[in-house]
Amino acid sequence: MKLELYDIFLDCIDKWAKKEFDNRLEEAIDRFEEWEGDFDKDEGNIVSNLLKRFSYYSKKEIQDILKDLSDNSIERFGISNQDSVISVVRKTDGKLNSSYEYWMLHRMESGLSKKIYFDSIDGIDDTFWENIRNVVYVDDCSGTGVQFVEFLKRQKKSLLNKHVILIVIEIMKEAKDYIFDYATQNSIYLDIIFYAEKDKAFKESKNMERDIFVKLSEKHEINKSYIMGFKQAEALMAFYNNSPNDTLGIFWLLSKKNKPIFEREIEEEPGWKQISKGKNRRRKQQYEAKAN
Repeated sequence: MKLELYDIFLDCIDKWAKKEFDNRLEEAIDRFEEWEGDFDKDEGNIVSNLLKRFSYYSKKEIQDILKDLSDNSIERFGISNQDSVISVVRKTDGKLNSSYEYWMLHRMESGLSKKIYFDSIDGIDDTFWENIRNVVYVDDCSGTGVQFVEFLKRQKKSLLNKHVILIVIEIMKEAKDYIFDYATQNSIYLDIIFYAEKDKAFKESKNMERDIFVKLSEKHEINKSYIMGFKQAEALMAFYNNSPNDTLGIFWLLSKKNKPIFEREIEEEPGWKQISKGKNRRRKQQYEAKAN
């Protein structure tokens, strides 16, 4: 089974490296033997089926996809320099996220004016806002749709009478439905342009297969919140710059018993933030000690 699983993995590598063989794929090959080292026959069969449906996107492939999706948006919805803005799906805390990187790549590939790209639409003067018809957002993926819906809820500018267009590389079917439901309920005219739309990883699987996978993940000390991906997204995808937490945890979450093939990069908090958190933690401990 191990040899068969490795052959399937190498077939996947050939598919993923079609546009570019990058450092992440090289690292995945280096990690594979240790990662699958103790899979039994049933576990190996399940992982094999998951690998066959797994998507990996190199930077070169992303650039080509974004160019195609941009051309699609221009042809279908008339995205132009005349009445459109293109922006990012910002995080709640204002920190940069993958949306910025894909927004920048879109900016380089689209052929549209750089002056219609805004990292936030909040800064657009209301007089100019009246002249804008299309509001385009660029992101890498959507596993549940929750992040994008929450982002829309935070917008200070009214999106009524605007055409909101989400450009995304890969989206889960449930995420797409969730976003459209929100848009319909709030009278937002919305379209989604995507490269790939996927079902949940275990949608067509038997309960026994799901149970085996969960036990395998627990054996590898995968946090329960991420065994099936964030909020049970059950995604199977990774990108050149990182792995979304929507993906099944065994593929990206590092633990003492799991050295994943597409490890998710966790950014270290800056020192000034760690110091403040440390002070707050000590204050809490002192308060609790006095209370007892």
